[in-house]
Amino acid sequence: MRGFLFIPAVLALLGLVLAPAAVWVDRTDVFGPVFDLVPFLAISASGARAVLGTISGATMTVISLVYSLTLVVFTLAAGNIGPRLLETFTDNRVNQTTIGMLGGTFLYSLIVLYVVGETEVPRIAVAVAILLATTSFFVVVYFVHDTAQRVMVDNEIGRTQRKLRAAIDRLLDDEPHESANDRDALPTTKGRPVHSTKSGYVTAVQSNLLLSAARSGDGFVRVIARPGAFVVAKTPVAYIHDDDGKIDPQAVRDAIYLEDVRASDGDIQFNVHLNVEIALRALSPGINDPYTAISALDHLSASLAMVLQRGAPSSLICDKDGNPRVWLEILDVKEIVGAALHPLRRAARGNVMVLLHLIAAIGRMAVVVRDEHAGVLHQHLRLIASDAAHSIGNRDDRREVAEALRKARVQTPGHRSLAAASDN
Repeated sequence: MRGFLFIPAVLALLGLVLAPAAVWVDRTDVFGPVFDLVPFLAISASGARAVLGTISGATMTVISLVYSLTLVVFTLAAGNIGPRLLETFTDNRVNQTTIGMLGGTFLYSLIVLYVVGETEVPRIAVAVAILLATTSFFVVVYFVHDTAQRVMVDNEIGRTQRKLRAAIDRLLDDEPHESANDRDALPTTKGRPVHSTKSGYVTAVQSNLLLSAARSGDGFVRVIARPGAFVVAKTPVAYIHDDDGKIDPQAVRDAIYLEDVRASDGDIQFNVHLNVEIALRALSPGINDPYTAISALDHLSASLAMVLQRGAPSSLICDKDGNPRVWLEILDVKEIVGAALHPLRRAARGNVMVLLHLIAAIGRMAVVVRDEHAGVLHQHLRLIASDAAHSIGNRDDRREVAEALRKARVQTPGHRSLAAASDN
């Protein structure tokens, strides 16, 4: 369903199938009386061929223009937004539908022209061709509108973060929350290593397959290769803990999907990296667009706040009888927050405007953070303060940053409880 192959090919084949069907309906003359009652629907054989020829030639021209415009947008997006965002452009249903609709209209008109005779009047076929051409026109108009929206970096930032927040919602809704005693269920033995047969990125881990393999072998599987991690061939991706070797290592390998490139589906950290990449590119000396970085930072803070507010899902998976069977770390709160804030802090060093917005973003996250994760935000505020002391030469700027840091710290749970106690 991705790229410019499946959906365009299906729509084009539908046009290919529809053409002989429309000609067959014309030859049966089922709708002949209807056309006879409406005079303006009358058309001659030469007129029908002219209409079909015009539609087929025009749609082929528009197809080339759509492909050219799409490639231009790819070039702009790769240079100004980020090359890893090209996947979201190729997965765009508007692009795929537009190309497929135009291709289907072209093939339909071409096949009808080839099938009908010189003196034959394909009235139904021509009517369908005009309907397809009209629909294609409006699809192209919407395609231009959608393309103009997607090349605006702020819209793309919002789109990637909505996708990230939807992925976080699905992950945290489907899985139970982590508990402090989850690690007590981990076996103390080293276990049998399961080695990868090839190198690549972990794009998905099927927990149900792992649970089935562990339960059938009455053992425990500890997966160390998380989604997004790069695995080298012949290195361990999991460990099997069983007494009699009933768990098949190949069943564990089959549950861990490896690909050459990372995928946004199921990889929370990759979606975070997309927005961080936009911000870092905006802060680079070649582009120097701090307002784009601020926009990316604001949207990213909303996504990270969801994780900090709701916590990470449990890494422990039990069977229906409550027996621990699989250990699979999907999301680490400290690592996810660090993957976003560490690069942004380093890139914003010395840029007071972006630094103040970074501190304000941490302050917004501090309002909703769970008590057990408050230390993560404290650490980042401390690192920002340390960097500011060395990179900001102006005393008034340092004072402004210090005041922003103080306000952000006040929002964390520890300071909020102290403030509430003092008020009482």
